[in-house]
Amino acid sequence: MHFLENKNKPLNLKHKIVGGVAWNAVGLIIDNSLQMLVKLILARLLVPEVFGIIGFATVFIGMIQVFSDLGMTAALIQRKDKHLTPIDYDTAYWAGIAWSIFLIAVLSFIIGPIAASFYNENLLITIIPVLSISLLLRNSRAVHIVNITREMDFKKLVLPRNISRILASIGAIILAILGFGVWSIVFQSVTTDVFIAIIYSYVSPWKPQRRFSKKSFKNIFGFGVYTTGTNIFNYLTGNIDYLLIGKLLGAHSLGVYTLGFNLTYVVRGQIMNVINSVFYPVYSKTQDDLETTKKYYFKVIKYNCIVIYPLMIGLILLAKPLVIFGLGAKWAESIIPMQYMAAAGLVHLLTSSNTVLLRGLGKPKLELIFSVIKTLGVNIPFIVLGVIFNGIIGAAQGLFLAKIVIFFINNYTLRKVAGIKFSEILGNAGSLFILTVLTSLTVFFVSGYIFLALIFLIYFAIHIKISWSDMKQLFTFYKNMKSKKVAFDT
Repeated sequence: MHFLENKNKPLNLKHKIVGGVAWNAVGLIIDNSLQMLVKLILARLLVPEVFGIIGFATVFIGMIQVFSDLGMTAALIQRKDKHLTPIDYDTAYWAGIAWSIFLIAVLSFIIGPIAASFYNENLLITIIPVLSISLLLRNSRAVHIVNITREMDFKKLVLPRNISRILASIGAIILAILGFGVWSIVFQSVTTDVFIAIIYSYVSPWKPQRRFSKKSFKNIFGFGVYTTGTNIFNYLTGNIDYLLIGKLLGAHSLGVYTLGFNLTYVVRGQIMNVINSVFYPVYSKTQDDLETTKKYYFKVIKYNCIVIYPLMIGLILLAKPLVIFGLGAKWAESIIPMQYMAAAGLVHLLTSSNTVLLRGLGKPKLELIFSVIKTLGVNIPFIVLGVIFNGIIGAAQGLFLAKIVIFFINNYTLRKVAGIKFSEILGNAGSLFILTVLTSLTVFFVSGYIFLALIFLIYFAIHIKISWSDMKQLFTFYKNMKSKKVAFDT
């Protein structure tokens, strides 16, 4: 019996991976399409300054949110089954609740007034405490998500998220139409977290018990402290541009920049997070088999490129008509930054999942070290210089150049830790990457909207042709998953 269980384990893992990718893909299409539509509607109804004020609040809330769960959820997912006990879940849950209440107090009474003074915007004194409620809501659902993620039952993760966003988005649009301005976005953010927390607590089989273990907390926190440190530097990397643009150029410029960021980095990041969330527990389960882990990592690269490259190319080629005709001339300043951010995303995709791989292999300290190097040595200097010399366009240009440098740093890390070579990375995304780069360069030589649209359609057709075997394999396997007729080639 034991032999049969071991024999079937890889197949069951493959079933869960493909099922997870499939469910997340469906949820992703709905979720991102909805978010994109809502952002565009709100951008039509509201002015850039509103998004700039939300950007002000996001910068400071994000600084505290990095500490929100002390990295304990990542530690719970990473730990091997034999080392995980029920009291670990309870300890992480109650520690997260207590910690989030403390952080809400810090945001409300300390950070809010500091942010208002820093940006000279008194509205932040009220907005930041309201938005900080999401910290408690997210920590209340975090362990439920961990439990579902470890079981790789991604259907229970996707549906609550989609339902919650739909309900909250409807309310936000109504409030924007009624003239509530910035509060319509605040409502959407907090209400989404309220619905998600309620639904996850209902669908998750795990329920918190009133118990707490100091030993368990110490073990979980020992892993989580490095993850939290990594998140701090990742946050600085991702938000130094917001901080500087908001302070030096004001709410209008930050609002314009935020739109470009939302349509490129946020969409790309959410897609990557969905795919990475499927494979993070996989890395943890296969961390003793480096060759299998590498094969799954290459799958992540390929799936990211298949899904995200067409979106980025579409923005590079068609950003101007999409913004001018879709949102209006008031957002025209976002076009060039948006194109640079999309280009940065093309480079970033090739090694962007390395932090998830390092964490899944149980190397959070090394992940932290390289995050410090990338943040202090690359991202901040490039973006600071860009903002100073060329405003929001310079920030986007600095981001693009930083991603090129970080690509080589990540490649060095992967080679040392997992034996993944540069040639292997390009081998998994080579034809798609080359096609995408060549297509993006046409924006410098072609200006007509119709011609650019035609180029995109040709690119998309070739992209589908190149990717078809991988897409077909994925869909075929998922279709026959229950009957176990199809094997998934790692």
